[in-house]
Amino acid sequence: MKNKLIIILFSEEKEKINYALGMLATAAALERPTELFLTGKSIFSFLNESNNSILNYSNSDELFNTLIELKTKIAVCSGALAENKLKESDLRKDINFNISGLTSILSPKNSRDQIIFI
Repeated sequence: MKNKLIIILFSEEKEKINYALGMLATAAALERPTELFLTGKSIFSFLNESNNSILNYSNSDELFNTLIELKTKIAVCSGALAENKLKESDLRKDINFNISGLTSILSPKNSRDQIIFI
């Protein structure tokens, strides 16, 4: 079994978001388990209203759709939702988000996984 790649995406910089999506899509295409954990201001890129979206690189939507097709787990930090005064209903409806906290990533069951903070 391959170790899962977990990217904790905190940054709201579009270049960093796009690169995180690229890293996850590559790992998922190589049949590695992957997870994207959204926190901080990065969650604004995944709201229902595309006006605030930072997924505006020419390949960002394609990369994100690849993640969904390759079954990347996508989680949103419950604390970041509260901090940014958002509700789960504010998030995109076409994505099955898992609302959780850092304990889901830092639990002993993930001790062998690779975690990257961006």
